[in-house]
Amino acid sequence: MRRRLVVAAVVVATGISWGNADAGSTTLSEARPPAVQQALTALDKLAQYGYTVGTPKSADRAIRHWQKVNGLTVDGIVGPQTLASLGITTVVTPAPAKRVSPPAATGHDGTVEDIIRDVWPDDLEDRALAIAHRESRFVPTARNSCCWGLFQIHWQAHRSWMGLVGPEQLLDARTNAEIAYALYQRAGGWGPWSL
Repeated sequence: MRRRLVVAAVVVATGISWGNADAGSTTLSEARPPAVQQALTALDKLAQYGYTVGTPKSADRAIRHWQKVNGLTVDGIVGPQTLASLGITTVVTPAPAKRVSPPAATGHDGTVEDIIRDVWPDDLEDRALAIAHRESRFVPTARNSCCWGLFQIHWQAHRSWMGLVGPEQLLDARTNAEIAYALYQRAGGWGPWSL
C-alpha cells in the first residue's frame, strides 16, 4: 500500500496522467508511463543515499532536499534535471542537465571516502558514505548555521560530550567521521541523520 501511495505522489508530482490505467488495479506496472517509472527509480536512488521515501510526504521532502543541495530548482518535481543529477537517463532528452558530482575532497590523510571507510565498521560504511554525501557532498569544510563538516554535526547539541575545543575541529574530515561514528553509537542508530 505504501508503494502505491508513493506512486500516486509521483504521478501528481510529475504532472502526468495515467491514460488508460485501471483505477482499481492493485498492480501498476503495466500502466506505469516511463516518467513514473523514472520517478520511482529516482526515489529508489534517493533511498540508497539514505533518504526516507516511504510516504508521499517523506518522498517530497527527499526530492526537495536533493534538489536544494544540488543547486537545482526546488519544486519537488522529478524532472529531467533531477533525474540527470541522480544519473538516471530520461526518455525524452531535452538539453542535458549538468550532473553534480561530489568534489574529490581530501582530509589530512586521504580521500574523504577512504577516511570514512577507515573510521566506520565495514557493515556500516556504505550507509555512512551515503549520509556524508547527502549532508555535505563530501566537502569536509561544509557548514550551515548550526551544523559542521562531513556529517553536519550539530555543535551546540553535542559539544558537551565530544571533547573538542571548538566547532572548527569538526571541519577536519577524520575528526568529523570519528565524532559521527561516536554519535551513531550514542544514539543507537542513524536517528541523528533521519529526515
